[in-house]
Amino acid sequence: MRILTVSIAAGLAGLAPALADDDAPAGPTPQQIVENAPADVWRPIDPENVIYMDLPAGTVIIEMRPDLAPVHAQRIRELVREGFYNGLRFHRVIEGFMAQGGDPKGDGTGGSDKPDLPGEFVRDTSEVEGFRVIGRDRIAPRVGYIDGMPVGAQPESLRTFTTAARVNLWPLHCPGVMSMARATDPNSANSQFFLMIGDSRLNLDKRYTAWGWIVDGFEATRRISRGEPPPRPTPIMRVRVASDIPASERRDIEIMRTDSETFMRYLKRRGDVDETGYVKDICDIKVPARVDGKIER
Repeated sequence: MRILTVSIAAGLAGLAPALADDDAPAGPTPQQIVENAPADVWRPIDPENVIYMDLPAGTVIIEMRPDLAPVHAQRIRELVREGFYNGLRFHRVIEGFMAQGGDPKGDGTGGSDKPDLPGEFVRDTSEVEGFRVIGRDRIAPRVGYIDGMPVGAQPESLRTFTTAARVNLWPLHCPGVMSMARATDPNSANSQFFLMIGDSRLNLDKRYTAWGWIVDGFEATRRISRGEPPPRPTPIMRVRVASDIPASERRDIEIMRTDSETFMRYLKRRGDVDETGYVKDICDIKVPARVDGKIER
């Protein structure tokens, strides 16, 4: 048997590079990526498409998405400016699912005096701008964002194989997404809405019209009383369009651009997207925001 002898000094010298590699920084943390993001990665929100919903536990700030649901966004804006929602209550709230409000009768049967709305469940990918695919998941072949709003889509290659030459894209019913309640008729939405508390993509996507998402204040929704109906329903104290609020009273909100390379670096560093492009849980991702200069995630 041949025995190889190595001096202690030589052995340590051989190990030195490996030790140095192990101790080397692994790269910026997700928090550092957000904190060091360049100025052009942050987008302001249009106050004409933002509503402030005052609840007892705080203010919920919602960005409406007329690019995905133009008719519904316009209806919400109109009703808000008429003061329709002020004083109404969340009449149906299911833990882990959603909180429903916007009914003047308070029992799920009421609405406004305006006509019902046609469903706006899906869009063609050619009709929207800024769709950034971050990967695929167990439900959709493509998932990603349009300016922070989570969306899913069919493969673009389908366009050449379908008679309508259409590729559908739809908002995902993840926590924080705002959607419209309706009756059995898909074209019966009117004034009632619901905000997502949990992930219900399988039940609601492509069947209900998602018209916005909460950009700040989601924590206030945790205090909405649960029940069908709740024993003490939580009131909607006041709802306003941001552009109707004096600038000095509005929060300065910027959202990280979800079509940026910085956002993709953030997701990969968090482990939300693996090396094959599989997205672990898009509903578990919170798009970074800056509120009055303070970063929130």
